[in-house]
Amino acid sequence: MSGLRVYSTSVTGSREIKSQQSEVTRILDGKRIQYQLVDISQDNALRDEMRALAGNPKATPPQIVNGDQYCGVRAQGLGVKGML
Repeated sequence: MSGLRVYSTSVTGSREIKSQQSEVTRILDGKRIQYQLVDISQDNALRDEMRALAGNPKATPPQIVNGDQYCGVRAQGLGVKGML
C-alpha cells in the first residue's frame, strides 16, 4: 500500500482514543495532507495489520503509516506534529 494511512476506530468507549484520533485528523486536515482513514472496527484483519506495522501486539488507534513505513503517534503526547 502507498500513501499516508491513519488507523482509527469508529467504535470506542475511550475518550483518550477519540481525542487522539480527532487531533491527528485535525492536524492533517489543517495542513491539507491527504490520507486514508482505515477503520479497524470494520475487520479484525485491519486491527492485526495495524498492530503488525506498529510492531506492538497491543497497539491501539490512532496509528500512522506512510507507505509501508510506520510513523507512530505517541512519544510525549501526540508526536504527529513533529512528523509533519
